[in-house]
Amino acid sequence: MGSISHDTLATGSPYPSHLQQFIGKHKSELPSPSLCLSLPVMKRNARSFHEKVKKSGVDFRAHVKTNKTEAVSRILLGDVTSKVIISTLREARGLDSLITEGVVKDLLYGVPICPSVVPELDQLSRKVTTRLLIDHIDHVSILSQYVRCRENWGKPWTVFIKLDMGGRRAGLPLDSPELKKLVRAVEEAPNVEIYGFYSYSAKTANRWTVEMAETVLQNHITGVLAATELLSDPTKPLTLSIGSSPTARVIRSIKEQVASNITFEIHAGNLGTFIYNDLQQLSTGTIDSSNLAMSVIAEVCSVYSERNEALINAGVLALTREPGELSGIARVRDKKKKGWIVGRVSQEHGILVYDGDDNQRAQDVWTIGDKVELDVQHTCIVGAMYGWHFITDEDGTVRDILFPWKWW
Repeated sequence: MGSISHDTLATGSPYPSHLQQFIGKHKSELPSPSLCLSLPVMKRNARSFHEKVKKSGVDFRAHVKTNKTEAVSRILLGDVTSKVIISTLREARGLDSLITEGVVKDLLYGVPICPSVVPELDQLSRKVTTRLLIDHIDHVSILSQYVRCRENWGKPWTVFIKLDMGGRRAGLPLDSPELKKLVRAVEEAPNVEIYGFYSYSAKTANRWTVEMAETVLQNHITGVLAATELLSDPTKPLTLSIGSSPTARVIRSIKEQVASNITFEIHAGNLGTFIYNDLQQLSTGTIDSSNLAMSVIAEVCSVYSERNEALINAGVLALTREPGELSGIARVRDKKKKGWIVGRVSQEHGILVYDGDDNQRAQDVWTIGDKVELDVQHTCIVGAMYGWHFITDEDGTVRDILFPWKWW
């Protein structure tokens, strides 16, 4: 496996001196805690997903909030899309070279706008087609008032109207009177245009299954199509953006469900997870453990025979407290130590507990200094906690180091 083009530090150096020594070493030799990404697994996951998207005939909008690097963004996009979603303006800055190259041609700022971000979004819109997300009538006023201050720039803002399909995060319900008012306000605004409707398929039941993902996806298709009926001219060209990681994996052709003026695109809130994957995705049944590209290397610091536990040097700041359907903050990957999970965490350390069927004893399994490879609940949050990501090959040897875009 060759190196992938890496994202350098501000100094321009690909590797700082204290990390250079780990290139060519096995991940078990890394300092702990460390975050590892398997490049072969990422590429296989991307290839599988891209093939599914191509067969569906649906457009794909890639979310870069999880990987936050140029190199992995290229894998994420592949040859199937030039559309991305960002959650922070820092991500847009990180994508600058891909925008300049024309690899990224259409960018959605995936958070309902607030006044402070509008000036930078304005500048961004002069380099790349930029879509905004709105779900309140005041958003229209904010954009209209700002447009009047722009010089020599006649293009209107293009917006997705965010729908709430049960997730109760951003968006308006289909039956909300406020949604009707918002649609009308956009239609009447001289400097704002409706590009389409956007919904995120957040989980609304206790547990995802493949069948549930298919049902939820169909409900969102039906929902965004219903929203188009609120428009004064429902025949105008529209893009309907739907999805989540589980529903994106069960996407099938939906062209027969839509009129010729409608374009569907699939996205996901952590669509970085379709190439990284995590325990939350594993619990859905839409992937298996061979799809898990991200892991955290930790180390055993102490063993407590009287309570059958061991202490590792990975806690909240290395693993987060993210819960999931599968038990544990994180789970030991080694099949010979199956059943051991991180049951509790403090800021800098975690506690390994046994969650299996037999009676394994910590003093028989763990020794101080043992390296532990952990699968995590939520790659998006865990990835954000590390200043660098070690990229490994099929054998677990470190071949590259990436430096994710930090902060906002």
